Amino acid sequence: METAEKILVAYGTLSLTVGFLLGLPLSQARDQAPVAPRHLVTAHLSAIIQGAVHLGLSVAVAFSSLTAWLETTAAGLLAAGSALFVAGAVANWRQDIGDHFAVRSLGWKLLAASSAGHLPGVAIVFIGVLTAL
Repeated sequence: METAEKILVAYGTLSLTVGFLLGLPLSQARDQAPVAPRHLVTAHLSAIIQGAVHLGLSVAVAFSSLTAWLETTAAGLLAAGSALFVAGAVANWRQDIGDHFAVRSLGWKLLAASSAGHLPGVAIVFIGVLTAL
């Protein structure tokens, strides 16, 4: 298993774990009210979804024909982008932010910064898969 695959599998597993753990405060919130805080739901679901996505991307990286250092860079960018996204949602939840676009909260900044990892990371993986076809 290459380094890029290890990064994606490790981060995917970590993200799933964080997502499942965020289910605990989500369940507590739902026990006390008919709805849970929006940013907590976002953090919970995004961590679970991104965990599965990273596990899937580990297969795509294995299929890629790019050099190992480029694939590792892509994996690192994707993991960093996803970590920033979940951290942003958690920050918004913990700070009880309503409209993070209006407030320009720390969570909003982290969410916005996540695209700096996601976009180039997924572009590199896409090119690697495309060239392997």
